[in-house]
Amino acid sequence: MCADDCQLAAIAAPAPEEATGLSDQIIDAVMARSIQADAVRTHPLAARVIVRDQIDCPGKLVARLVTDVLTPYVLPADTLAGLHAQLPPGLVRLERQPPDPPKIVETWVAAPA
Repeated sequence: MCADDCQLAAIAAPAPEEATGLSDQIIDAVMARSIQADAVRTHPLAARVIVRDQIDCPGKLVARLVTDVLTPYVLPADTLAGLHAQLPPGLVRLERQPPDPPKIVETWVAAPA
């Protein structure tokens, strides 16, 4: 794992809607695959950051697509296994790092082609 990946995870912690101006757009697994494929083609790094207890989804886990900016695209689930089942194929889980904010549960990045 490179330093840029750690920095992405730290920066990518989704902020409250008031701070970002984003309104979450809940998507399904099919849409997640499509958006992920597009993100990988147009951005050098695309990741899914799994966080808990977001404003729009209290008590749930949420996987948010992150590129060079936060995106509004989120996959919610009640369990980590349920969320893993919805993630697009071709993602690699990064190990949790000490600087990761507490709300970040996991970070997944697109595997290099």
